[in-house]
Amino acid sequence: MTDALTIEGHSEDLDVFDCPNCKETISTSADVCRFCGAKVNHEAAQKAAHLLAQVDQACSDASFLRYTAMAALCLPLGLLIGLARNPRFIEVVGFHKFSLGFCLLVLAVSLPFPIWSLRWWRKNAHLATDDEDFQSARDSVRTAGVTAVASFLIFGLLLCLALFKGTR
Repeated sequence: MTDALTIEGHSEDLDVFDCPNCKETISTSADVCRFCGAKVNHEAAQKAAHLLAQVDQACSDASFLRYTAMAALCLPLGLLIGLARNPRFIEVVGFHKFSLGFCLLVLAVSLPFPIWSLRWWRKNAHLATDDEDFQSARDSVRTAGVTAVASFLIFGLLLCLALFKGTR
């Protein structure tokens, strides 16, 4: 399909589909499947090719979302590892200021993922396919979205507590 990793792009490569008989990928312009010899219905082949392109794009978008979420989690995790190696930083900055900053960092990093996840579901939930990669993509997007929402709620609550304690 396409080599580019995109979150919104659509593939115009609608020239292959999975043979309904043997499940091998064949061209929509073929009159018969080159693997099993089944006749190709060109109208059904175009619909199947379009669905395959949508599924491929959905899987690509889910992969992008998963790897971006993993990379985003490395930022606060790296900060905590750095603090474990040099805890004097908290003494210099102060625990209250550090906790406020850390909560804001996690909230800022977590914010896009529930939005991207909902956008992925709105765009791809209607796809009717039993493709294993698509099922895995659904699970990845669900996990990224739920994890980001949980992170957002937990650190939002911690931020509120830190702000409340700071005003007292």
